[in-house]
Amino acid sequence: MLLDQWREFIAALRFLTTIPVPGAMKLFTPEELGERMIVGAAYFPLVGLLLSLLLWLLSMVAASFVPPLVLAALLVIALVLLTGGLHLDGLMDTCDGLFGGHTRERKMEIMRDSRVGSFGVLGGICLLLLKFVCLASLPVHALPSALLIALPVSRWCMTLALQRFPSARTSGLGNLFHQAVTLWHVFAAACIAIFVVVLVGQEIGLAALLLATGLTFALGFWLTHELNGLTGDSYGSIAEVTETFILLLLVILHFGL
Repeated sequence: MLLDQWREFIAALRFLTTIPVPGAMKLFTPEELGERMIVGAAYFPLVGLLLSLLLWLLSMVAASFVPPLVLAALLVIALVLLTGGLHLDGLMDTCDGLFGGHTRERKMEIMRDSRVGSFGVLGGICLLLLKFVCLASLPVHALPSALLIALPVSRWCMTLALQRFPSARTSGLGNLFHQAVTLWHVFAAACIAIFVVVLVGQEIGLAALLLATGLTFALGFWLTHELNGLTGDSYGSIAEVTETFILLLLVILHFGL
């Protein structure tokens, strides 16, 4: 049982980050490529917590040497490197498809194209700019709390989207992930996310989680309407949008209260 849960966590870590895990390949078999594919969706928020702790460490070290604007830029770059730009790539492909195609078939065709178009570039720039400005706007002492809320919750939103919304394709990695995520994964991910945000942000953290969950449903229904389901790119888009949304929300709460 413990070995199975460790395999789940390692699977989540391998999928969501570029962090090397020595000996990880020995835990898995070719069966993962079939119906028993191990996704580790229950531990997506825990991986988000690990990422936020690494960024917290970076902020502690760098804050004494660089001004807040440079620190915010370093945090954004570090997050892209730690995730391999996976979710950002999904966001850009989704922007290309949604805004570059007029029919569902054309949108799906564009999203399959590995090349990035103008809508994808614009979407990626806008999101990174907003994320950078939000991090730069928060006081340095508030950055750890913001990261500890935004990253686990956005990964929870990905788990929720994987389970609740249908796959737009009958094949592909996104479809395999959708089939592998169960209600148990959603429940476990929710418990982890709630524990983290309440511990870190109390009422504000819980409010951020609830609003991000609502945004996930809104995005999920919209994408399902446009594409007849979600794709692997869609899940990455939801993670990026909800993460940035939470950072923006925390900036508004900080300066508006």
